[in-house]
Amino acid sequence: MDAFVDRDADIAALQERYDTDEPSLITVWGRRRVGKTELVEHSIRDRDDVVYYQATETTKQVQLDDFVAEATRTFPGIERIRREWEDVLGYLIEQDALIVLDEFPFLIESDESLPSVIQRLWDHEVEGTSATLVLVGSSISMMKEKVMSGGSPLHGRFDMRLQLEELSFDAATEFFPDYDPEETVLAWGVFGGTPHYLQAVDDDRPLRENIRDAVLSKRGFLHDEPEYVLRTELENPNRYFSILKTIAAGNETPNEIAQAAGIDSDQISHYLKNLQDLEIVDREVPVTENPAQSRRGQYVLKDALFRFWFRFVYGQGDKYDRAGTDAYEELIEPHLADAVSPKFEELCRNAAYDLYDGYTFDRVGRWWYQEQEVDVVGLTTGETMVAGECKFTSQPVGYDVLHDLESDVEDIRWTPQGGGDVTHEFCLFSRSGFNRSLIEAEEERDDLRLFSVADVVTAF
Repeated sequence: MDAFVDRDADIAALQERYDTDEPSLITVWGRRRVGKTELVEHSIRDRDDVVYYQATETTKQVQLDDFVAEATRTFPGIERIRREWEDVLGYLIEQDALIVLDEFPFLIESDESLPSVIQRLWDHEVEGTSATLVLVGSSISMMKEKVMSGGSPLHGRFDMRLQLEELSFDAATEFFPDYDPEETVLAWGVFGGTPHYLQAVDDDRPLRENIRDAVLSKRGFLHDEPEYVLRTELENPNRYFSILKTIAAGNETPNEIAQAAGIDSDQISHYLKNLQDLEIVDREVPVTENPAQSRRGQYVLKDALFRFWFRFVYGQGDKYDRAGTDAYEELIEPHLADAVSPKFEELCRNAAYDLYDGYTFDRVGRWWYQEQEVDVVGLTTGETMVAGECKFTSQPVGYDVLHDLESDVEDIRWTPQGGGDVTHEFCLFSRSGFNRSLIEAEEERDDLRLFSVADVVTAF
């Protein structure tokens, strides 16, 4: 599928800035492959005042020559201008041009003074023009440090800072509309919401073939993708690779991660903080706690493909090619549901807003304490707590799951915003249905609801 999906609001916001009579400085940033270039290209389509330049890793002089060659197509007078960034950009600002510098970090690498040059232009030359400058970048570390941080010359000068995130679940599923609900969850649980990764999914073929050909095979175009992305962001990635592999294996607390990765526990917070800054891992806390104050943080991989890759592909060499056509069935399929289950739980939490649309939620998350854990905890603005368990297994869910949920909920400490006693709604989510005892309980109780995978998928 090559369609441009779910970016209409972002395009409209950019075009609104382009069409003002005032100068605009914009940055568009986000992880590689998330669709920044496509977004900007769509936003400038059919305009006659654009200079779009995608930088490459080369010298400053080559970059300037290439930029001028691109700009000449729209503004031929630029050929007479001295080949320095301050001069060529200053000329285009005078022409009220819309200038896009894509892969801006490559330009900084070859000329560290460029942000200061743009600062001078923006402080002294743009007044009275309607010029627009859009800086696009994939290197999150460099965009944060050199472009947006308090120490950057450009700090405080942007009219718009647009961070492009991966696609939502409902937008991602437009890439495989013919899959049934279960296969839809599995596909999203493996490939996530990054458009470039989703293009690997052909819903005319079984999911196993898409995974085998795109990810498992050494010839697959996503086989080395996570490693490539990480090596572009990290100078010394080996320790980070070990940390990410341990997180993908289910280690979540700093002590668990440090022990499994063989890293001193005094150092692990430094590495985890860097991975958070790079948008690779998330730190989660129990839904009832303040993230800034909680000491019970757990770390999870944000990207579904990275989670899959570090669990099944990293360090395996050509194992899957040697296993032949049976590689998926023998080595992946028996463990895939377990690997995808955290993403299914995330999906159920997001679906709760629509499945319980009679309530207004303050927040929905998960809760844990020592050995207890509740997958879905929705805290409403009233006195109701919605609590649920998610099972992405091959067996029907039995009454014991409900019993354990009801027991665990008694230990969740939460005070409703308006005070008063807490009331509970219970829900169970299952890939493989429910035992008769649970179905009968749902019929008899008004505080219990049972949801299938199809119910969850269609909630979006």
